[in-house]
Amino acid sequence: MAYLKKYLLHFVACLLLGIAVPEARSQAPIDTLDVLFVGNSYVYFNNLPGIVEGIAASLGETVIRSSVHTHGGYTLREHADDAHVAELLTAARDNGQSWDYVLLQEQSTLGARFSQAQSGKLGDPEEFFLATRDLVELLRRYGASAVLYMTWAKEQYPDQIASLSAAYNHIGQELSIPVAPVGIAWNIVNTNRPDISLFTGDGSHPAPAGSYLAACVIYSQLTGRSARGAAREIVGLSWNRNGVLEDGAESMLVSLSSGVAQYLQEVAFETVAKETAPSN
Repeated sequence: MAYLKKYLLHFVACLLLGIAVPEARSQAPIDTLDVLFVGNSYVYFNNLPGIVEGIAASLGETVIRSSVHTHGGYTLREHADDAHVAELLTAARDNGQSWDYVLLQEQSTLGARFSQAQSGKLGDPEEFFLATRDLVELLRRYGASAVLYMTWAKEQYPDQIASLSAAYNHIGQELSIPVAPVGIAWNIVNTNRPDISLFTGDGSHPAPAGSYLAACVIYSQLTGRSARGAAREIVGLSWNRNGVLEDGAESMLVSLSSGVAQYLQEVAFETVAKETAPSN
């Protein structure tokens, strides 16, 4: 019965978001997580939620079912100010449901204006903090648990990671919510393995390998398990660069060599373990 309720939640959210609904499984899994992703193109590029689902499915220990609420370029303030997140939460509550986790992703330069971002400047983190407080308060009213999805530095400005990680960790500690340290893992890979192309040509958005790394971090953060041994090729639905689902046909979301996939899996888990370890 619990599994059926979770599936109905996923079905309702997908109808609201206009995304494909998977068929119900005949047997309840041992562990199932329903996750709502709230963010922008850093979520929908390469269908990050679909890669997270694929990693989990290939390992067979946890089923992750994702729903997505994104707008290109949106900040968390914009998500907090429009009514869409509240509408999704209300629809879920009215059906007696809830998400296990809601991932919150801030705009990649903390809301900096385009002219500032082009020179490597980040926005005032206080705006990020205020928006996160508002969204977490909203989520808690509906019984939902928040997780912050830390983004990465631009390719041209790698030093941004210090300010980004400080901002995410600050508000995470203040609100007692976990932070998925994608940006820190990204910096490790980009520094130690420059042969792995994490960025697209714009030096900002994730290439498939970048989304795979992000997915491994998120998987480890949500489950407490390593993604080691997960599939290196994942097929799923695709969004276009405007955040609109393609015609419904599945395509290859990511295809990596065994060595690269294993390396990204290991960096992801080691980073999560280190960043979530109690301070000495």
